[in-house]
Amino acid sequence: MVIRVVCIILAVAVPLGWLTWIFVAGAVFLPYFAVVIANAQGPGNVSSKAKTAEAPTISISADAFRRTETPDEK
Repeated sequence: MVIRVVCIILAVAVPLGWLTWIFVAGAVFLPYFAVVIANAQGPGNVSSKAKTAEAPTISISADAFRRTETPDEK
């Protein structure tokens, strides 16, 4: 980004000519190439085996439930 900022400043500061267009091209294309190169390398520090989440299995026996009486049943 520092090089891009320098290119922008020099593109404005240098009188119009072929050198100005080189600085403009640097300011425009440097970020593009940086993104392309970063994406080509892929994500870093990621293991090849993907981790998946598993839900725990819960089993409750029928004996664990008890029926409570409502006031109408008394």
